[in-house]
Amino acid sequence: MKIVLLTFFVFILFSACGTASNTVNTSDLDIPSESSDAPVSKRHDNRAEQLLKEAEKYLGTPYSSPAYPPRSFDCSAFVSHVYFQAGYALPRATSSYADVGKRVNWEDARPGDILVFSSVRGGQKIDHVAMLWKKSDRGTLAGSWLIHAASINTGTSFKQGNANTKTGVVITELGLRGDGIIDNEYFYQRYMFTTRVLD
Repeated sequence: MKIVLLTFFVFILFSACGTASNTVNTSDLDIPSESSDAPVSKRHDNRAEQLLKEAEKYLGTPYSSPAYPPRSFDCSAFVSHVYFQAGYALPRATSSYADVGKRVNWEDARPGDILVFSSVRGGQKIDHVAMLWKKSDRGTLAGSWLIHAASINTGTSFKQGNANTKTGVVITELGLRGDGIIDNEYFYQRYMFTTRVLD
């Protein structure tokens, strides 16, 4: 019953925030139908591809807190909105991501998984969430790319989004530890864990 009420509340919240021209119908996502016999990794990859295409539609959308999806986002509003378009109800509060999905080791992380960050290096309080956009060619955390709603100027780690402010919905690189570029290292140093919602 709680899930039904939560889903209804999230639906009302998101449908009230946007205009009809900005509303995305989940039927537009063209999510392939898979048989239950399809390998889990293949199903995940297909769903993640559609999810990330949806996320990329919002590149350049401004950051604001409170957020007014789809016109503006904070980090958790962005993640929950994108997942909602794919049929998943996720919490609106960043701190609630401690209990979302199934935690996976970084070695097993896949595009579309949710990355969780603290406010300070080595911190335990969740302060930011993002989606893994592309894993580095080496498979390491450093050099991987995330798509998220950033409140800070992402500087040299910036790849796509609003090039003037480098904030809002952007794709940024998780910097290499010791590369000497602080804005590249910002999220890298605050990474806590990865969680998977897509099956």
